[in-house]
Amino acid sequence: MKKILFVLLCCTVFVVGCNKKQQNENAQDENFATTKVEEDKAVVDNSAVKNAVIEEIERIDIDTIQQNIDEDIKALPADERTVFVMGYKADLKAEKGLFKEAIDDYTKILEFKENSWTYGRRGVAKSRIGDLEGASDDFNKAISLGNAVSWVYTERGDIKRKLNDVQGAIADYEKSLVDEEAWKYETIAEMKREIGDNVGADAAMQKAKELNK
Repeated sequence: MKKILFVLLCCTVFVVGCNKKQQNENAQDENFATTKVEEDKAVVDNSAVKNAVIEEIERIDIDTIQQNIDEDIKALPADERTVFVMGYKADLKAEKGLFKEAIDDYTKILEFKENSWTYGRRGVAKSRIGDLEGASDDFNKAISLGNAVSWVYTERGDIKRKLNDVQGAIADYEKSLVDEEAWKYETIAEMKREIGDNVGADAAMQKAKELNK
């Protein structure tokens, strides 16, 4: 039960845009994107500003984090609470486009305590800097550990699609349908048309339309 609670709490706080992915491939960046895209790019490009942002994030303490989260986090075991705080800070860096720094933080978390959520988040960060093989390995690990949330499958599916493994991408998207969303069916429809499965594509689009009603 503690592990389930931990995953649910993390999902509530950490996920940024995972359920609002757009149809085009570039829209996957919304998992970590903030509304101030240009400002975030400036952070990455400006070393002085980047370092200031990192320092500001690192100064955030557990009391500050707990102001906006469920009180139950205080009841978590010390090791899970540590992972929660470290993960929160890593996600903040990723939201600012500081993916390499976030990857370093996720790696430290995994050295401290392996968990499927952090492998998934590190996989997303790796994919954003073009490390598709590393990202795929992390998604595989997240899934192998169990309790992987549906976005891990869609993220891995996106990588497979980029690597021209469209069948594998479709399979991953279909596994993610434990959380049914119209955009997933729309993406499946696109991929099925790519491989000439027009019947399957039509069925997926019909399901998307039903969910959009």
